Formats: sequence, structure tokens, C-alpha cells
Amino acid sequence: MHLIPRPLNVRQLEAFRAVMLTGSMTGGGRLLSISQPAVTRLIRELEAELKLTLFLREGTHIIPTREGKELYREVERHFVSTERIRESADAIREFNGGQLRVASILALSTSCIPRTVERFLRDYPSMAISIHSGASLDIIDLVVNGSVDIGFVAIPPGRNDLIHEDLPVSEAVCLVPRRHPLAAKHVIGPADLDGQDFIGLGQSSLMRLELNALFQLANSHPRVRVESLFSSTVARYVNSGIGIGLVDPLAVALADQNKVVVRKFVPTIRYGLSIVYPRRVERSPALRDFTNVFLAAFEEELAFTNERLNDTPTAA
Repeated sequence: MHLIPRPLNVRQLEAFRAVMLTGSMTGGGRLLSISQPAVTRLIRELEAELKLTLFLREGTHIIPTREGKELYREVERHFVSTERIRESADAIREFNGGQLRVASILALSTSCIPRTVERFLRDYPSMAISIHSGASLDIIDLVVNGSVDIGFVAIPPGRNDLIHEDLPVSEAVCLVPRRHPLAAKHVIGPADLDGQDFIGLGQSSLMRLELNALFQLANSHPRVRVESLFSSTVARYVNSGIGIGLVDPLAVALADQNKVVVRKFVPTIRYGLSIVYPRRVERSPALRDFTNVFLAAFEEELAFTNERLNDTPTAA
């Protein structure tokens, strides 16, 4: 006969999460409004229950172990889900069940999503909307486990198990400081960037990997001055004149028109996004309306990028 494992003590998990968030037993106690010895006792009981060492203790300092960091990721997912249940209950009580839970990559969270929310709420003034911004893989997890109603992501290669709707495919574009000699060109290629100061996306970015392959084929070696995880940040560095950047088309909205020109990049690097939905969940009329409003906002964003591509070239 298999014994059913007893549930983990929620208070112990709360103490563990509080310590991870604050970096100390004392800080965890302040967060939970209990004493530091009480937090220490809860952590020790959790370690004994799980048969794991979650922290290394060096004098008055603690350092999370590898096991502790891995456990924290799972605990945080649990608490995020729990908090969403509480948010849903609040919405049911205050708005008679009218709530949408939306997750989006950062590229959309700074442009299309705010515009979509503003327009959507004109028709649904009593609706509560929860917005979560994050990485595509994390958002896909939230959609799959039903923590959100809709997600806007870049689907990784090989994920064929998702219910999704592809958005119109666009292309990466080149941002060039307006006073730079390359601003006089209509089209920029890998060879043009040889020896130029360059703001690069992080090495784990799919766009960066494709660009590196093109640089290698063209024997082009830009001087990478700054690396950033997000196109939006790259745009801001180009605004400051530090270098040229290759970004997704949504980041064009953050490029200062007085300081930066937008140029087509060839060979093209495709930029594709998708809307993902939970399986076996019927989409409400409100969710369908939200999607339609978003699609209109997304097309407006791409149209704005195309307009910037037609900026008059600046003479060198």
C-alpha cells in the first residue's frame, strides 16, 4: 500500500520564500512579521522535511545552495498561482467575475499591450485585467498550466503542442544614429557594420545568433560596445549615440526620431510572434474582443515601423 505524502507546511514555504526574497533570516522575519528565530526554525523544519540543505550559513550570512535556488523557482510558481487565485476572487467579488489574465513578452508590454488595454476598457469599463511581463518560455508555462488566459510570445522551435495564432511576420531593423555616415544608406547589410560600434542583443537571443551567422559569412567584425537582453534597451543606447543596433520592429517606437534613423537590414532576419491559449478552455467573448483590439494595435505598430523606414536619408 502506497502512503499518501503529507502536504508541505505552507508556513515553512512562506518562510523559505521570504528569506530568498530578502536575503536573510532577519529580513524574512520582517516580511512575515515574525521573529528571526521563528524563521530559522521554519527553515530547518523544511530542510528536514525535504531532506535538502537549502542554505549555507557563513557567520551571520546565508547563501542559497543550488538545491535551494531550484526549489525557489518551484515555490515561486506556487505562490504566483496562489496570488492569482486571490486576484480572481477579488475580481469576482468586485467585478462580478470580469477578469482577464494576460501575459506578454516585454517587447509588447511597452507598446501594444498598454494601447490594447486602454481601448479594450472603453468597452469593458468594469473588467479587471492582470498583466504579467516575462520571457516567452515562462509565459508558455503560465498558459499551459492555466495561470493566464492568453499569452503573447515568440514560440521556440519544436513547440508544436500549443494552441496558437501566429501574428503577421515582420523583420528586424537597423537603428543608426542620425549623424552616423551609415544613416545615408537606405539598406544596411552585415558588411556595412564591419568595424562599427555596435549595440548587441544577448548571446542567447535567437536574433543575435542569426546575426552572428550573417557576420561570419560576410567576414564582418563589428565592435560590440554594449550587450543587452532586450531590443527596447538597445534602442535607448542607440539614442545616446553609443553605436548602431539591430532590433525587433516593435522597439522602433523607442528610437528618438530626432537622433536615430531606421534602416532596412538585408539579408532579412524574420521576427515572428504568436498568441497562445490554454488547451480545453473556451474563449470568452471578452477574450476574443481583447484579441481583436490587440491585433489592430499590433498592425498599427508595424505600420509605424514601416513609416520610419522611409525616413529621408541623412547626408554623411
